[in-house]
Amino acid sequence: MQELVVKRSCERRLLQGHRWVFSNEVESPLKAFSAGEWVQVVSASGLRWGTGYVNPHSLIACRIAAPPGTEPTPAFFAEKVRQAVAFRERIYPGTTVYRAVYGESDGLPGLVVDRYDWAWVMQTTTAGMAAMEPVITEVLVHKHGARLVLARNDTSARTLEGLPLTKRVLFGAADNPVDVALHGLTIRVDPLEGQKTGLFLDQRDNREAVRRYVSGAEVLDLFCYQGLWSLVAAASGAARVLGVDQSREAVERAERDARENGLSDRCRFQAGDVLDFLKRSPRERYDVIIMDPPAFAKTKSALPNALKGYTDLNRRAMLAVRRGGILVTCSCSYHLKEDAFYAMLLRAAQAAGRSLRLLEARGQALDHPALLAMPETRYLKCAVLEVR
Repeated sequence: MQELVVKRSCERRLLQGHRWVFSNEVESPLKAFSAGEWVQVVSASGLRWGTGYVNPHSLIACRIAAPPGTEPTPAFFAEKVRQAVAFRERIYPGTTVYRAVYGESDGLPGLVVDRYDWAWVMQTTTAGMAAMEPVITEVLVHKHGARLVLARNDTSARTLEGLPLTKRVLFGAADNPVDVALHGLTIRVDPLEGQKTGLFLDQRDNREAVRRYVSGAEVLDLFCYQGLWSLVAAASGAARVLGVDQSREAVERAERDARENGLSDRCRFQAGDVLDFLKRSPRERYDVIIMDPPAFAKTKSALPNALKGYTDLNRRAMLAVRRGGILVTCSCSYHLKEDAFYAMLLRAAQAAGRSLRLLEARGQALDHPALLAMPETRYLKCAVLEVR
């Protein structure tokens, strides 16, 4: 295994526990390495930082995965996945739906694995981890009983590593529906064609938290996708719930799940543009509004326009919620930092002539743990607000 020598400029960050080395922080000639090659990361003075893998064509030239001297053997990956799964089974006992591996936070940079009972969905975003797909598949099948393993490698992050966008079956057959138990409901998952890997698992704990606010309420769920927020609200005693999403296919899935869970009498859905819906919505119409939009700022350069969009959207939602009502508003844009998120909400409130009480400041679910030394692993903001 070759050594990758890094400059002093990154040593403090690595010492704190950050796991990335950027291309301008590498002393060694990067052209001497191949994409995905595993290396020993060392300082110019010979201090060994750890074992990682390289991509000379990427801005993030190296990702550290393990202590110095570690070999990327099948046993290494099996133990990493075992530890990650054991943590999820401890925090969510009795469940078979969770994010099983969350990249750097689980010591497996570039790898995400979601479990939907007997179906496991893998996403690799780096050349180094893409080469390990056969090894990870073997671990999931032989150590964790997976009957189906899918690769959802259709995220745009792969293009930064020069990787193709693909979706394919790695093990088993994807010809049967996957019905899972989540939030006390039965939910049908489409891990091959659904958004992300099938469901938005990062909002799991936030959906549970909202139960306390919806009893007897009229609830509006915007960007509802497959309707999990709506279904949880209806099952928690909401009087009426309306979910809105631009995807007709997602709305049809939500309607199916509502029927299967006996919630169709209180829970309905419609396809349409959310902003257009809010423009037509009467003022002070709903007791609770939930907004979980897609990322408006996928790059740092997109942030100024994204802030305008977030501000207008939240302003309109604040006008549509009854005074004293609840607004649950989210952003999954990593580039929108938490302080800027709350500053945006203040601007929206001022424009709407409303004041806000922050009841809960929440983030991603416990199966998406963030490394304190890596702010890149923390991205989701979820504010539960009283609008006055």
